[in-house]
Amino acid sequence: MITCFLLLFGCQSIKKDQFQLEGKQDELVHESTNFLVLGVDSRGEENSRTDTIMLVNYRPEDRVLKLISIMRDSYVKIPGHKHLFDKINNAYFLGGEELLKETIQNNFGLDVDHTITVDFQGFISVVDTLIPEGIQVDVDQTIIDDMNLEMMAGENTLHGEDLLKYVRFRHDERSDFGRVERQQTVLLDVIDKMNEKVNSFVGMTKIPQLVHDTIKNVETDLSPQEIITLSSMVFSQPIEQIDTMRIPVKDGFTNQTYDHAGAVLELNFLKNQEAMQKFLSEPTPVNDEP
Repeated sequence: MITCFLLLFGCQSIKKDQFQLEGKQDELVHESTNFLVLGVDSRGEENSRTDTIMLVNYRPEDRVLKLISIMRDSYVKIPGHKHLFDKINNAYFLGGEELLKETIQNNFGLDVDHTITVDFQGFISVVDTLIPEGIQVDVDQTIIDDMNLEMMAGENTLHGEDLLKYVRFRHDERSDFGRVERQQTVLLDVIDKMNEKVNSFVGMTKIPQLVHDTIKNVETDLSPQEIITLSSMVFSQPIEQIDTMRIPVKDGFTNQTYDHAGAVLELNFLKNQEAMQKFLSEPTPVNDEP
């Protein structure tokens, strides 16, 4: 969702010399920034859990987005929790974005600079607004039967509500591992389609309306000025590479069960922290040639 968000506001095509960048705006242009992107399992309820937890690191110096999906059953230490440890998605239920940010910092040593949150209805609205033609994916019969999709197995073009069901499915042998993989694949497809739209003249003319229609479905702590700053940066320095990873990493967890939490992924914290830091610190060269 973060890339859709950046591209969405980047489509306003604001030139960087049209305003002065100060304070936090200047940091967004020159420093690596960590976004916490949340998909919330809510249709308007007051209390809900996070269905998707994704850390997105944007590095303007080499024009790279790095996406880290944290599996929601990861067993982590939650500040103030009566059992000390619980599934990471319960942190949002107990204390919202602030407690989840603190939980991520304490367990993985990574500070979160900004948050972006989308609930179920917001996801449907954003996808149907940005990609009205839908996303083509391979849907197997297990997903069709479990999620009550009206289609044949194989390649299908999915729109908002059906695409939400597709990325949320977890009732097969791969469980959440398969779900995270589908979420990342769909996100990359959305990015490709957005790039196609904004790189055409006709697409550019439609962007202001897309921005207007989409903003109401996304909650963020980014200020309007920070959004403008990111907009200018994304278009003046286009993203050249997107890398993805998953937490926990391979061989970085064991399956455990606890009375208060149920089935969890008990992490080898040292292994996952080292993998995350290596992933975020690896440099990627910028190619300025056309």
